[in-house]
Amino acid sequence: MRAFWAIVRLTLKNAIRSHIFQLLLTLLVLCIFLIPNTVTGDGTARGFIQISLKYSLASVAFVLSLSSVWLGCYIMTRDVESYQLHMVVSKPVSRITIWLGKWTGICLMNGILLLAAASAVYLIVMYQFSQRTFSQGEKARIKTEVMTGRRVLMPEVPDFDKIARQELPQRIKLLRAEGLRFDENKLLKEMRKELFLKYCEIPYKSGRDWMFENLPFDKEGTIFVRYRFYVNKISSEKQRMTHGMWVVGVPVPVRQKSGNVFERDKLKGEVEFYPRALTQKPQQYMTGVFHEFKLKGGIVSPKGEARMSYVNVDDLRYPVYMQLADGPKMLIRVTGFFENYCRGIVIMLLQLIILAGLSCAAASFLSMPTAVFMVISYMIFGSVASFTTSQGHISGTMDNIGFFVSKVLLFAVIPIQNFEVTQFLANGELIELSFMGRIFFSYFVLRALPFILVGIWLYWRRQMGLVIRK
Repeated sequence: MRAFWAIVRLTLKNAIRSHIFQLLLTLLVLCIFLIPNTVTGDGTARGFIQISLKYSLASVAFVLSLSSVWLGCYIMTRDVESYQLHMVVSKPVSRITIWLGKWTGICLMNGILLLAAASAVYLIVMYQFSQRTFSQGEKARIKTEVMTGRRVLMPEVPDFDKIARQELPQRIKLLRAEGLRFDENKLLKEMRKELFLKYCEIPYKSGRDWMFENLPFDKEGTIFVRYRFYVNKISSEKQRMTHGMWVVGVPVPVRQKSGNVFERDKLKGEVEFYPRALTQKPQQYMTGVFHEFKLKGGIVSPKGEARMSYVNVDDLRYPVYMQLADGPKMLIRVTGFFENYCRGIVIMLLQLIILAGLSCAAASFLSMPTAVFMVISYMIFGSVASFTTSQGHISGTMDNIGFFVSKVLLFAVIPIQNFEVTQFLANGELIELSFMGRIFFSYFVLRALPFILVGIWLYWRRQMGLVIRK
């Protein structure tokens, strides 16, 4: 272990001496102190806290990700190309120990920087929150909606592909009766897209129902609802005020008559949801921005189900649209902001460990420029593949070659955007332990670790005598 920790210390020293690392460290300091003191948001206290958290932590994660890639490739290739490693491997130290020592040193360096940066961002945001002249109502809203950890529950979403396939024979029959030509695969894609757009649309003087499941049955508990509408079309341009009304379902037990007239009615355990408007008349809402309101207990059935709907009474009789990611979401407080913040930092640390491992693995048998190019390409492939598959599920283009290739790529590459947790923290959404476990197992164990083991093996088998300084 003495040799291992000696290599860790040498790795830390070499990292600090690197001019590129010093530049990245300077950028990191600027991100920590400059962004929280310059962003203003939308002028509200909630917007200030959200943007300060999101921009600061996102910048820190980006800079440290670049640092992980650079240091991983630089540290592994520098000793080989400068012939310093030739003297080390002649001593009774295995190459596996050397590789793991360098990887540990890089992870330790970035872990210390991440902990310091995250602590500084947290303290700065909390200090400015306490010092700024926000009203008590605004501060209370921030503590309830942002500085918290709330579990997010989404409504049931129909299986558009299944519904389209069930309706396909009838559509084909109609087209054949009209004597029209068609391609069955293209027709299925169009039907999936039509169903998705129809689901997102709420026509004028019509309502859209949503059913939620797996809610905690708490008669006194408070539930928050977050949503965002678009009017006329899904675009951030030319949005305006619209009118509508939210309706919730009040669960009422269904009683079944007993065969014995002397016995009381027996409760079946099922409920019926009776509609109850939250307001006496339609309310005005700004489209294109997120809104949030609070519901008291009494809307969740004993089975953990809840129902709600929205009725569109737009002034100009236009439809309104709500994308799947825009809600409505039900949020229930589970933990405090500090614990949720720590969970986010753990996810960011795991991202840095994976990037450092991939960089060291690539640099184990490649030159530094080639290794950097390979790791960055790997990250880009993961991001593009994830985006392509998500768009395919939404638009219904799941039969094209691009979607198929992206699905295959996702078995090997890692979508870096899946480590993005600043949006959760800025919206007060809980980072679930199950989510952290899936990230670790799916991306580190199943994807990154095999590449790392291959890199260690190639480093162990590499012929150092073939390295020629140019």
